[in-house]
Amino acid sequence: MRFIFDYIEHFWISLSSFPFVIQIAIFFILFSCLATMSFMIIVFAVRRTKAIKEKIVKELRPRMFTFLRNIVISKDEYTEEEILNSFVENFGELTKKVYVSLIPTLEDVFKQEKHQLNYNNYMNIVNSLKIDEYLEKRLDFSNTRVRLRAFQSLSRLELTISDSKILPHTYAKNSSLRKESRASYVGVSNNDPFKFFDQENDLNDWDQISLMQQFLLHHKDNLPNFSKWIKYSKDTAQIRFFIKMAAYFKQSSAINTVKELLVHEDHIVRKEAILGLGRMRVKEVEKRFIQMYFTQPLVCQNAIIEAISYINSGESLEFLTEAYHSVNNSDSKKLIAEVIYLYGDAGRAYFNELLKVEEEFNLLILKHVQNPLIPSALKVYHEKLKQQTEETTSDKPASIKSKIISKAGY
Repeated sequence: MRFIFDYIEHFWISLSSFPFVIQIAIFFILFSCLATMSFMIIVFAVRRTKAIKEKIVKELRPRMFTFLRNIVISKDEYTEEEILNSFVENFGELTKKVYVSLIPTLEDVFKQEKHQLNYNNYMNIVNSLKIDEYLEKRLDFSNTRVRLRAFQSLSRLELTISDSKILPHTYAKNSSLRKESRASYVGVSNNDPFKFFDQENDLNDWDQISLMQQFLLHHKDNLPNFSKWIKYSKDTAQIRFFIKMAAYFKQSSAINTVKELLVHEDHIVRKEAILGLGRMRVKEVEKRFIQMYFTQPLVCQNAIIEAISYINSGESLEFLTEAYHSVNNSDSKKLIAEVIYLYGDAGRAYFNELLKVEEEFNLLILKHVQNPLIPSALKVYHEKLKQQTEETTSDKPASIKSKIISKAGY
């Protein structure tokens, strides 16, 4: 050991006698070697930790899934003590290693068996195995990724925790953590889940998907009135999101508010308002769409065409033919051609006439639209609409027959 220190001292003294440039070069070489070694040690540690976790999951998850599933779908009620004792007997004491497999396994069970869940047994699992307590502690970690995963798990398991645990993260400087915590707040808060919609949130597409998931999971049967945020929010991304929500959940109370946005200065907001009214099938705005079509930017024109397809009144074929012949953009021409193709019997007849007279690239567009092997959102929408119409039509004779029978006293 003494020899090593003597060598280091001799090297240091020798180094001081070298020219300054060589000293700098040697310093950078030594620094690079140390940095490389440190990096390799970190990579090895991360890979080893991941391998250990994967091994734990592989060994425990199949048995754990069966164990948890049998409890949550059982008609018999299990006490917290029974669940804990049985779990310890099968999988050992509750440790961090066990939670590595337990949390994602419970998420899978909850998602798969939600339709036949015994809620009392499920909550007894959560309480006895301290799932919520463990996830709350994960929120206190300094690692952003760990906190994000904790928020996601709380949301997937539909667990509520105290606002005091969530609120500090909703104002975090890290935008990913701030957005994820606010989205999770919608689902896991037991106080005022929609409070952050009164602020600007700068929602991107992924944030909107995450929030929509929260509405579907936690608030589908108790939705807030989206029109107040559509009307008073100054955040255009948030306005567009709530228009989509109002349209998706067919919230008729928001129709008048969305109509007001047809003159909004932001053409992307106008586009979303047009599509929203179309998806809600608000027939009275169809004439207004036609009147404003030729004065709008291209994205709004395409939205109007799409909205007319959603409304599907059968009264706008003349407008669609005019739009088809006047448009110069090939993507827009394809969209209009597809709407005509799907626009009832009259639309299909006119489409067939176009096939006879069009040539070259325009004919290629029509062939593309006509090809049943090429899917599109509009084709899927009209197929579903057709099925709903057929089901409604087929139900009518049965309902009339039942009325006749009931009147006859059978």
